[in-house]
Amino acid sequence: MSDDENTDSGHTNTARQRTEAIVRHGWWPGWIWAVPIAVLLVVGWLGIRHLTRGGENIQIVFDNVYGMKKQDTGLVYRGMRVGTVTNIELAGNGDAVVVTVAVDDSATRYLRAGTRFWLKGANPSLGDLSSLGALLSGPTIMMDPGKGKHTRHFTGISYKPVLPGATGEPLRYAVSFDAAVGGLRHGDAVSLRGFTVGEVEDVGFRYDARNGQLSTPVTLALYPSLFHIQHAENQRGTVALRIAMNTLIKQGLRASLDRDPPFIGGYRITLKMVPDAGPPKQQVQIGGLPQIPVMPGSGFEDTLSKLGHVPIGKIGQNVLDITHRVDKLVASPELQDSVDQFNAALANVLDITHRVDKLVALPELHDSVVKLDAVLTDIHRTMARTGPKITRLIDSLRDTASQLDQAAKTVRTTVGGTTSQTSLTSTLRELTEAARSIRELADYLNRHPEALIKGRNGG
Repeated sequence: MSDDENTDSGHTNTARQRTEAIVRHGWWPGWIWAVPIAVLLVVGWLGIRHLTRGGENIQIVFDNVYGMKKQDTGLVYRGMRVGTVTNIELAGNGDAVVVTVAVDDSATRYLRAGTRFWLKGANPSLGDLSSLGALLSGPTIMMDPGKGKHTRHFTGISYKPVLPGATGEPLRYAVSFDAAVGGLRHGDAVSLRGFTVGEVEDVGFRYDARNGQLSTPVTLALYPSLFHIQHAENQRGTVALRIAMNTLIKQGLRASLDRDPPFIGGYRITLKMVPDAGPPKQQVQIGGLPQIPVMPGSGFEDTLSKLGHVPIGKIGQNVLDITHRVDKLVASPELQDSVDQFNAALANVLDITHRVDKLVALPELHDSVVKLDAVLTDIHRTMARTGPKITRLIDSLRDTASQLDQAAKTVRTTVGGTTSQTSLTSTLRELTEAARSIRELADYLNRHPEALIKGRNGG
C-alpha cells in the first residue's frame, strides 16, 4: 500500500471518530415531573405553616351530630372562623358524640372552663332566620368565652344561650299551663317587658293517679343579675329577687306561653303585669318551688280555641254569596246593554272628533282665516292713518256748526226779531238745520269712525 493510500485511510478513520454520537444522562428528570414536584412543594409549605401557626385541639361533647362534617364545620367567634372540626366519633356509652376541633393559636387563650360552645343552625326555625342557612351548609359551632382555668374538654349545647350576661345562682319558680307545652325546650327564654330575665330549665309531664289529672310543670330559672334590683338594703342575690317577685306577683304578675313570631316561631314564656289581677288566692308550690300564676287565656291552644269561635264558615258562605251575585251581575243582559250603549256613545264622540279634525285640516278654512287676518290688518293700518284726520274732521264740523248757529243768532239780532220777510225766515231755518245736521254728523263720526271707510250702512 502506497503512502497516498495510507494517508487517505488515516483521514477516513479520523472523520469517523469525529462524528461518533455520545449519550449523556442529565440531572433534570424532564418537564413531565414539574406538576407533582409543585404539588409536593405546596403540601410541604402548608404543613410547615400549620406547624408554625401552633393552635390546640379540643374536644366538645354534643348530644347529637346535627349535620356537622369533618374538615367542613367551622368554629366561629365574633364572626371570624377560628377553628375547624377534624374528627367526630361516638362517646364511650353511645349517648353523645365527641367532636374534635383544631383551634387557631389566636383563640387558644379563650379555652377556659367558663367558655361555652353552642351550635348555630342545629334546629333551623322561622323564629331565627339566620339559622335557615344551615339547611344547606350544616350547623356552625359558636364560641362564647368565659372565665376559669385553661382546659381542653367542654360540653356543648344545641341552642344559643339566651343569657350570655347572667351571673350568680338563679332563683327557680314553677309554672303550670293547662295548654300543651311540648314545644318548650331547655334554654328557651323567659322575658319581662321585652328583656330576657331567665330561661326554661325543665319541662315536665306528669299524671296524678289519685285525681286523674295531667300536669305539665315548667321550671323557670330567673337570674338576679338580669333584674338589676336597686335600693335593696342589706339584700342581695336570690333573697332580693324573691322579695321583688313576691311583690310583683301580688301586683298582678302572670306567666304566658307565647310564640315568636306568632303561630310559626319558637316557644317562649312571657311574664306580664295584668291590671286588676290582684294577689292570688293562695300561694301554691309545685314540686317544692313557688308558683307564678298563669295569665287567663294563655297558651297557643287557647288562641286556636278562640279562633275556633270565629264564624269562619258563615264568613266563607257570605263570600260565596257575594261572588255569585257578582257573577249574575256580570252575566245580566242589562249590563251588556249598558256596555253596548256606552260603546256606541264613545264611537259617536270619536266620529265627531274625527270630523272636527278634518274640518280644521281643510285648506279652505285655512285660506279664509288668512284672508280675514289680512283684512283686519288693512283695517288696522287704515284706522291708524285716518284716526287723527277723523278727529280733526269732527272738530272742524263742530266748529262749523257753532259758526252757523252764531250767524243765525246775528241775523236774528240784526233784523230785530221780525220775521215778515219770507226769504229771510227761510235762510235762518236753513242755517239752523245745517248746523244741526253738521253737529249730528260730527256725533255720528265720533261714535262710528269706520263709516268713512264702510259708509253709513256698512256697505
